[in-house]
Amino acid sequence: MDIRDQAALLAAIVTLALAGAALLRSARPRSFTAFALLSFDLFVFSAAEFLHGLPGISRWHDVWKRLAIGSASLLPAAALAFYLEFLGVKRRPARRARDLMLAGSVFGIVVAVSPLARSDLASTLVAAFVLLALAAVLSVVWREAAAAPTRADRARLTYVLVGALVVGILAFLDFLPRVGIGYPLEGLGFMALTLYMFLLLQALLRRRLLDLHEFLGKIAVVGLLGIVLATIYGGLVSWVGLRPGLFFFNTLVASFVILALFDPIRSKVEEWVVVNLFRERYEMVRELETLRDRVVNVIEAGELERTVLDGLTETRRVTHASLWLVSEDRPGYRRLAFRGPEPVTFLEPGTARALLRAAGDGRRAVLLENLDRRLGELQAEYPPAQGDAAAVPMPPAVGEELQRIADAREAMALMKAGICMPLVAGERVAGFLACWDERVQEAFASDEIAALIEVADRCAVVIDNSKLYQQMKERDRLAALGEMAAGLAHEIRNPLAAIKGATQFLDPMRLPDEDREFLSIIVEEVDRLNGVVSAFLDYSRPLKPSLHPADVGEILQRTFKLLAPQVPASVEVALEITPGLPLVSCDAEQLRQVFLNLALNSFQAMPGGGRLGVSATLGRDDLGGWREPRHREPRVEIRFRDTGPGIAPEARENVFVPFYTTKEKGTGLGLAISQRLVKAHQGSLTITSPPEGGAEFVVSLPSIPQEPQPAPPTSPLTARPPPSTRANRVPRGARPHRR
Repeated sequence: MDIRDQAALLAAIVTLALAGAALLRSARPRSFTAFALLSFDLFVFSAAEFLHGLPGISRWHDVWKRLAIGSASLLPAAALAFYLEFLGVKRRPARRARDLMLAGSVFGIVVAVSPLARSDLASTLVAAFVLLALAAVLSVVWREAAAAPTRADRARLTYVLVGALVVGILAFLDFLPRVGIGYPLEGLGFMALTLYMFLLLQALLRRRLLDLHEFLGKIAVVGLLGIVLATIYGGLVSWVGLRPGLFFFNTLVASFVILALFDPIRSKVEEWVVVNLFRERYEMVRELETLRDRVVNVIEAGELERTVLDGLTETRRVTHASLWLVSEDRPGYRRLAFRGPEPVTFLEPGTARALLRAAGDGRRAVLLENLDRRLGELQAEYPPAQGDAAAVPMPPAVGEELQRIADAREAMALMKAGICMPLVAGERVAGFLACWDERVQEAFASDEIAALIEVADRCAVVIDNSKLYQQMKERDRLAALGEMAAGLAHEIRNPLAAIKGATQFLDPMRLPDEDREFLSIIVEEVDRLNGVVSAFLDYSRPLKPSLHPADVGEILQRTFKLLAPQVPASVEVALEITPGLPLVSCDAEQLRQVFLNLALNSFQAMPGGGRLGVSATLGRDDLGGWREPRHREPRVEIRFRDTGPGIAPEARENVFVPFYTTKEKGTGLGLAISQRLVKAHQGSLTITSPPEGGAEFVVSLPSIPQEPQPAPPTSPLTARPPPSTRANRVPRGARPHRR
């Protein structure tokens, strides 16, 4: 058995395995079925060639030769059917070539079953037909490659075409010894055929050109590694000759040597192949690994965006990069920073829902090219109505998938992203890392995508740690403020009390008329300074709410009864409370302080008069539920909406910062204290600017889950629908009882 017979046996085994692998795929498309038929025909041809070359079974030589001629004559038709399915050609441009191949196949089968099979001339004619027909098939591939819409598709088809040409040339050279022409490398045709069929299956499975690059790189690694190991084994075993004892001993030694050297040799070979054949990819992965290690030392979000985005752009393989974090003032994701063309500043919840669902399904990265490819497959399988042709009925599951793909593509288009990686911190998606190289359709290979995912995972850890770090900073800052406030209260309030007492002891009637006004100014300013010190103490004091179930509506009503004397005459207050609100776990006194601060802030924003609308309703899709999964239960929302001038966008981000104020005599602590109190109740305090003007503060508090109780039966004659709201007007001038 010579090398050609061994190569034919190898081709038979591999093509049979490939045919089985294609047929065993679930939801198999037609291209896989055509590939399986082509592989099975090649299996029959290769097996017949192998059996025909075996000595000792001469009575079967004629059978194997006829089987080889028949299977070879069917190769062009099987190859054309596969390539037309693989290329997705619907118009069948190779109609004449198909008719010619069918005629040639019939001729070959007639030769195989007739006495003409013993004629060398007939066999040569069949071989010539097979070569010419396969050349016609490759011409179809060449035309489709030249008309490919993208560079990636063109390169992918070029791989297929060049591989087929190499196999055809080597198969022709394998045929030369049959006609009496010497050829020293007989058998390379079957070896090349084996490798090419494996490459074709990978081209079906791997739709990305970069994945084919990676596959070819793995083939190169395996080939070089095999050569190195075969050299080691052959060098230790080949010289022993016919001495069995020495042969087995050297085989054992060679096996131990190979086991000891396999891992280091494989690493070196892989590195050499990647560095020399895929240097750009190698450098990209190395830079991303360096960036991943740098992110570990980052604590704050500002430093994170500079480190990550600058690191991505420095690779020179990224034209767009952006970092998105969950918004603190409304549901959605806010753009933290970007490099390259500017994306949208905010990602709404409806837009981000498709990306969040992908993250919930365990997908660590969403690629735009994969979305486009899947969209094209579904549209080709379920084309819309055209002319008189009706649309193909689409199952509901396919319609839902199409909608998800469209939503994800819209989100990535707004983010200007080719790949989007969710930053998963705990049970929530804390943000997204998006990047893109718009210069190529397939920007990143699989190992580059894996390195990008590692960078995104480190970013998620940094964001989670940054939240804890900010909490620690806030705790330390409050501790320092508490110590300073205690000292200031003692050092400032005693002199203030003395100043105010001395001022009030003076008799205004003994002073000139022009000096009497200064006494009232002194008392007023002393009171204001004492209020600043009190607010400072309130802010720095540790919060220890005493939580009990309470009705927010009752707390609001009592608050505005106490507030009635301070309501300006030119301000109208409307209080609307939805009946049947669930109870909340809260400290009533602290909530009353929050409501007082918000109401007084609204009064001061309307010096010329206006209207303050206060409402208490039930909300479900609020900010807390968006940021934290544990906040998805129903929540009570209290809204304070005034008709003042509103808050400028540049000041809206700072209104909750301590000591930030836009008022001439404000302390800048009222809203900061209110936000601390609401957060201590596991709630949120946000501010918006309604389209009709003014400002709206929203307090959202988690409700206490209640078991539903069956409603008592009512008579249709006596039943009355409950009112949707109860509106109250806060009277002016009525002095409430103070404790």
